[in-house]
Amino acid sequence: MWTAAKMVRSLGSDGGRARVPDLKRKGENGREEMATSNEEKSRWMVGEFYPGRSEGATDPPDDTVYPEPMWEYQPLSEKQIQQVVNKLKPYKATRSGTFPNCVYKFCAKLLVPRLYRIFRALDVYRFEPPDWKRTETIVVRKPGKPDYTKVGAHRPLILSHSHARIRNGAKNLQVATNAEIYNMFPKNQFG
Repeated sequence: MWTAAKMVRSLGSDGGRARVPDLKRKGENGREEMATSNEEKSRWMVGEFYPGRSEGATDPPDDTVYPEPMWEYQPLSEKQIQQVVNKLKPYKATRSGTFPNCVYKFCAKLLVPRLYRIFRALDVYRFEPPDWKRTETIVVRKPGKPDYTKVGAHRPLILSHSHARIRNGAKNLQVATNAEIYNMFPKNQFG
């Protein structure tokens, strides 16, 4: 509610155009650089939104010995899928070409048993549809910023396949539940 009010009160500086203004930043030599083409703007935003690995970050050695698993694999249950569907915001955007969340929310009694069978088959055959891995990233302005020529005045919205979002949410719920059952979180860990 507050976010919507803030957006409504802010002045429309772009006249409703769907374009990012020319971006400015300080270069390595301290001089101001400007990105005018879409390719340059995209590179700058990717660098801002998805920074590379930090220095010193390494992969574990090949001879790393891991402890025994704390729990056995369990397939997702209809209850877990239903919990995730219940948490969906009905009018939140999904990737183009996929069902909106309101379809799952309002047709849960029909869809959850079918989703359960689909997700179960994917687990049995160890298959992940390639299309489910694809996302769309939309760049939007942060409301109330004084200067939209800076990369930091924008943020990414990542839209994913709605089936994949539900399945991944149920898997996350399953892992978090097991982590709590087996006391894997510190005693003062919240959230």
